[in-house]
Order: sequence, then structure tokens, then C-alpha cells
Amino acid sequence: MKITTLTLGFLLLTNFSFSQIKKKELSGIWKTNSELYSKTDTIKFYPNIKDCYQTHWTIEKRKFKTNELNICTEPPRISGIVGKEKIKLRKRDFGQIIEYYQNGILTDKFRIIELKKTDSQGLKLMSFDKLSEQKVYKYVDSLVFNVLNYNPDSTENNYGVKISDSNPNVKIKIRDGGIGNPEPLIVVNGRPLQNREPLKELLLVETYAIKYLTKEESASIYGSRAINGVVLLLTFEKRFKKIWKKYGR
Repeated sequence: MKITTLTLGFLLLTNFSFSQIKKKELSGIWKTNSELYSKTDTIKFYPNIKDCYQTHWTIEKRKFKTNELNICTEPPRISGIVGKEKIKLRKRDFGQIIEYYQNGILTDKFRIIELKKTDSQGLKLMSFDKLSEQKVYKYVDSLVFNVLNYNPDSTENNYGVKISDSNPNVKIKIRDGGIGNPEPLIVVNGRPLQNREPLKELLLVETYAIKYLTKEESASIYGSRAINGVVLLLTFEKRFKKIWKKYGR
């Protein structure tokens, strides 16, 4: 498959902007499907939805309240959190996050992906994933082998000078210090990785760009290491500095 430039369309990677949202802009009642709220990475809130099971976020100037509702029963069933709830907005180099507190204890975090202020208002968040899930690693692994169709056994990308002697069945290939058919080079925050193991320590929710460059687009920067292209990632710099140090860089 011939790919010129591939920018991956993961939900958070395409819609995110770095414009800062103020808490007053979130004021009101936001509703989402309660099953979605608990089982998916990306959560979409709206002022009005008609699903039977809903989660309500009521955001006021100094108060925050969560309610779980089943509006299809008579009377509707409503349950709330026992204790004091609070949210705080924090700024990170990968964007804004919402910290959710119960009785003064931080219990959950979400990244703000998008806030629509048009007629079809919407608030899109992403739940923080766990390192044990290795989502960045699995995502890039799928990209390399399933999307880019990388074949480690292929010889079509071998490069160098071929010299044949008088025996037509004998060929000598001289490579310019390269290896036969390397994987696409992985570059995180401008730093090339020796392998993909460091990706297991990155959170997908903190990664805000993943892009693929062909060897033609990247050869002038990365040379022979980019014979099968480059996968570029931008992620939380503070976390990645610790990972870079841990892996001896």
C-alpha cells in the first residue's frame, strides 16, 4: 500500500485544540449515557439526551454534583454520590485535564478533548488509561503491522550497491551500515527510539499527535534509519523525560 502521509484519526488526536477552557464555560447540566461513561475511553456529554440511563454532571460556580438516573421508570430512579464532590481544571503541556474529587480525595481524571459552543453543544472528554494496558504500544504496533503493512521478512527495501562476479548466481550486496529491513523508526517528542519498549510506559490520554512520514519525507532528517518511514508521536514531556532517562538516553 502506497502511503504519502498518514495522520491517524483516533478521536482525541484529530479534534483537540490547545485553547484553554474556563470553568464558567462548563456551567450547566451535562448528560451522557451511563454505560458509555463507565466503559469507554472517550465520553461525550450533551445538554439533552433521551437515553433511559444517564449520568448528569451539574456544574455551578462553586459546586459540582454527579447523579445517575433511569428516566424510563415511574417514578424515575435517581442516585447520587454520598459526600462532597469537586472538580478542578489543570493545565498540562498536552492540554487541559479535569480532576474529580470525592470528599477531598482525587478519584478520577479526564482530559478535555473538545468543547462545542454552537447550537449542537457538546463536551468531549477522555478517561485516563492505565500503564498496565499499554495502549500507546498496542496502537503503534497495530499501525506498523496492520495499517502500514510492514513485513519484517521483506527484502524489497534492501539498499546499497550490488556487485556480481562471473558467476551469475553469486551476488554481493554492500549496505551503507544499515540492516536489511528495519521497522519504521519511532520518534517521540523529537527523540528517536531504539525500539518500541518505552511506548509501554506512555499513556494514550497524554498523547496528542501520532503521524506517519514516508522515507521520502523523512530521509533528509533521519537518513537510512527511515528506510521504512517514521512514526512521530507527541506526548507529555515531563513523563517522557523520565522514560528517556530510564532507558539510558
